[in-house]
Amino acid sequence: MRTYKLYNNRVEIVNNTVSITTIYFNENSGKVYFRYKIGTISKIKHPGIFLGVDANGIGYFLHNHYHYGKAHITTVREFAQEMPLYVYTEKCSNTPLKVIEIGLNEMLRGESYKPISYNCQTYTNTACHNIRKSEDADKWVGGIALASIALLFFGAMFSGKN
Repeated sequence: MRTYKLYNNRVEIVNNTVSITTIYFNENSGKVYFRYKIGTISKIKHPGIFLGVDANGIGYFLHNHYHYGKAHITTVREFAQEMPLYVYTEKCSNTPLKVIEIGLNEMLRGESYKPISYNCQTYTNTACHNIRKSEDADKWVGGIALASIALLFFGAMFSGKN
């Protein structure tokens, strides 16, 4: 995406080839949906922002994924990966139009995907709540830190008994 023009009922995406794709908003535009990540041992949520539908009725999502290396626009089919989609029950702090605007601006900014500091959850939380955070990354980092402290404690406790 080269740039975009945002309206109340649609967005016109100017692609790198200078062609324009129009995506029309509906009642789901700006809402955060998720599917569970594929191939993980825990139930990690992979969220994206529903953008809208084109003239052919094809739905689109904004999301950040390591396969693409940064935030991008993808079809509903590509986003879902044949998995069920769920809407986040948590209400966004921003309006749906503001969520879309921030999501598109994040795409233009082009920050690279980073598993801990700029992943799919960080991207959607930035657009939805103006906060860079990833609930699942925080859980994993916290769990690893707690396990490390426990190992150090038990290591020190048992090494003193020799």
